[in-house]
Amino acid sequence: MDKRNKGRIKILSSIVLLILILPSMACAASNWYQFQMDEVNSGVTGDESPLSDPWDDNSMSWEKQLPSGIDCTPIVVDELVYVATADNTVFAIDKKTGDIEWESSSSGSGFLISNLAYGNDMIFVPTKDGYIYAFDADNGNEEWNVKVSDKQLNTPVKYDSRKIYFGDCSVGGPGETSSAGTYYCYDDNGNQVWNRPSSSVTGYYWAGAAIKGDYLIYGDDGSTLTSVNKRTGDTIDEIDASSVYGIEVKEIRSSIMYDDNRIYFTSKSGYCYVLGFDSATGMFDTSDKHKANIGVSTSTPATYKGRLYVGNTNGLSCLKASDLTTIWEFSANGPVQSSPAISDHYDAGNGEVYIYFTTNADNGKVYCVKDHADNTVPEKKWSYGDSDKTAWSLAGVSISDGWVYYGTDSNYLFGLTNQENAVDTTDGSSSGSSGGSAGSTGEAPENIVLEDTLQRIVTAGNRVNYEFNNPDNCITSISFDPKVNGGYKSAIVEVLKSTSSYATPAQGEVYQNMNIWVGKVGFATPENIENVNVEFKVLKSWVNENNIDRSSITLNRYHDDKWNSLNTVEIAEKEDQDHFYFSAETPGFSPFAITGEKVQVAETAIENEISEEEGLGEGDSADNTATTEQSDSSKDSPGFESIFMAIGLLLSVFCMKKKGQ
Repeated sequence: MDKRNKGRIKILSSIVLLILILPSMACAASNWYQFQMDEVNSGVTGDESPLSDPWDDNSMSWEKQLPSGIDCTPIVVDELVYVATADNTVFAIDKKTGDIEWESSSSGSGFLISNLAYGNDMIFVPTKDGYIYAFDADNGNEEWNVKVSDKQLNTPVKYDSRKIYFGDCSVGGPGETSSAGTYYCYDDNGNQVWNRPSSSVTGYYWAGAAIKGDYLIYGDDGSTLTSVNKRTGDTIDEIDASSVYGIEVKEIRSSIMYDDNRIYFTSKSGYCYVLGFDSATGMFDTSDKHKANIGVSTSTPATYKGRLYVGNTNGLSCLKASDLTTIWEFSANGPVQSSPAISDHYDAGNGEVYIYFTTNADNGKVYCVKDHADNTVPEKKWSYGDSDKTAWSLAGVSISDGWVYYGTDSNYLFGLTNQENAVDTTDGSSSGSSGGSAGSTGEAPENIVLEDTLQRIVTAGNRVNYEFNNPDNCITSISFDPKVNGGYKSAIVEVLKSTSSYATPAQGEVYQNMNIWVGKVGFATPENIENVNVEFKVLKSWVNENNIDRSSITLNRYHDDKWNSLNTVEIAEKEDQDHFYFSAETPGFSPFAITGEKVQVAETAIENEISEEEGLGEGDSADNTATTEQSDSSKDSPGFESIFMAIGLLLSVFCMKKKGQ
C-alpha cells in the first residue's frame, strides 16, 4: 500500500471517529451555577423555558417532597439540581425525574437563606453556624469544611476563578438591622485568602456581591456600597448611598447586579437604584445615578435590552434601565422577594423575554410573564400554586434546558416544564462536552500529555478571556467576543505527544500539537462568537537548536480535512528570558499545531562566500568544488567542521537579532 492510500485511510478513520463521538458531544443546556446564574448576577439565560401551563395533561413536570423547607434558589449543573434544606441537608436531584441522586449533611439548623454555588466539580454550601462546606458534585462526598465565623453566613456564595466570596452577619431576624459583618474570600481548597470587616459596622444579609473584572462590589445593612480588589480585599472605592441619593437608603438586602458599566440594587427604603461603575478602575461614578420608588424590596434586579425587572411588596416592576422610569407594573398575589429569572431564548429581534418569579405568601405561587420591546402591558402566561405545597416561596427560580426549578417553605422542590421543551433534549443530548477528562473528547488518552481547563461566564457584549498559567501548556490565552449569552463555558487545551487523532501530520518543523475546544459542539461558531484570538509561547531553545526562522512560526488549524495557516504575529513586548510569544486569529476550535521553518539564508551566504574566496572557474561545479575543498580542508585542518558550524550558528543568531530590532 503506497503512502497516499495510507493517508486517505487515516483521514477516513478520523472522520468515522468524529461521527461516532458526535452524539455524545451534542449541545447541552446552559447551567445555572450560582445565585442569578453568573458572577454579575444577570439572571438571564439563553435556554428554553416553559411558556404554558406546566401541569397540563401531557406534563413531564415533577414535584419532590423533602424532609424540610427550602429558602434558597436551586442551582443546576448538567443533569443535576442542587438544593439545601432547613435541616442542614444538601440534595442532588435528577433534573428530569426528581429522583434523589445523593444527599449529604452540613451543619447548623433553620432555613438556609444564603445560596449554594458550583465550581471546580464541587458544591459550596454556607451555613447558619458560620461554616462553609464543599461537596463533590458527582457523589456528594465531603471534600472539606471550615469554620469561618461565629455569625450566620447569609449571602449567596459567588464563585470565580477558583475562589469563593461571601459575607456574614449577626442578626435575630429579617426585620432587624444586622451588625458586625465581614466579607470573605476563600480558595476552593478551603483556605482563607482575605477578609474585610464592614466599614459601617453592619452585616451582610442577602447582600451578595457582583464580580466584574478585578473587582468585587457589594452593599451592607448600613447602606454602604463597597468595591474591593477581588484578589487582595483592598478597598478600591466606598460610598454612603444615603449621602449620594439624598434619602435614607436603609438596609441593602439585594445582591448587586452589574450591566454595562452600571450597578443596580434595591433597599428596604422602598427604592430601586442605578449607579455608574467603571469596570476598568473599580470606582463608582456618582454623577450617573437614578432612583425609583417601587416599594420595599430585597429583590436583585435583572436587565435585558434596556429594560429592568425587579420584585417588590406588590409584585413585579418593569423600569427603563437608563433612568428607572416606570414602564409597567404587574400585581402578584403577594410580595415578590425573589429575584427575577429571564429566558431570552425566544427573542427574534423584538426583545421578547419570559420572566419567572415567586411570591412569599401563605398562598405562594410561581409566575411566568411575557414582555417585549415597546410593550407597556405585561402578559401573564401562566402561574402555579398549591397552598399545601407552595406556601412561602421566598427564593426565586433557576432556568435550564426548558425547565424551571424552585423550592418552598412547605418542603417541596419543583421541576416544571412543557413536554415539547423536554422531549427535544431527552434523547439527543448529554452532559458530555467537547472537552473533559483525558480522552473524553475522543482524543486517544495515550496521546494526551496535559489537559488544561478553565471556565468562564459567556455574556453578549463582554469579551471572554481564558488565561492559562500552567508552564507546560504553550497556549497562554484564548479570547473572543460573544454574540449570545451562553452561561459558563469551558476552554480545554489538550497538549499532545504527536499528531491529533482528528488530523494528519502538519508540514514543517512541528513545535507542538494540541487540541483546543471551547464549549460543547455547536457553540463556538461565527453565529455565536467573533474576534477569536489565541496567544502562545515557543521556547527560545527550540528555535535556536533547530535553526528556526522566527518569522515563520505559525499557528495552524486542522479544518475541512486540511491544515490551514492562521494569521500569526509575534508579541515582542512579552518576550522573556526563555520564550518568544505570538498571537493568532482563528475562526474556530479543533486540532492545532505550532510550526516553523528552518533558516536558509545562513547556509546560502556561506556557500557564496566560499565560492568567491576559492574563485570558481566558469565551468566549475559549485557543488563538486565545495565538496572537494571541504574534504581537502578536513584532511589538513581537522577543526574546520567545527568552525563551519560555529559560523553558521553566529550568522543565524545575528539574523534573528536583526529581525527583533
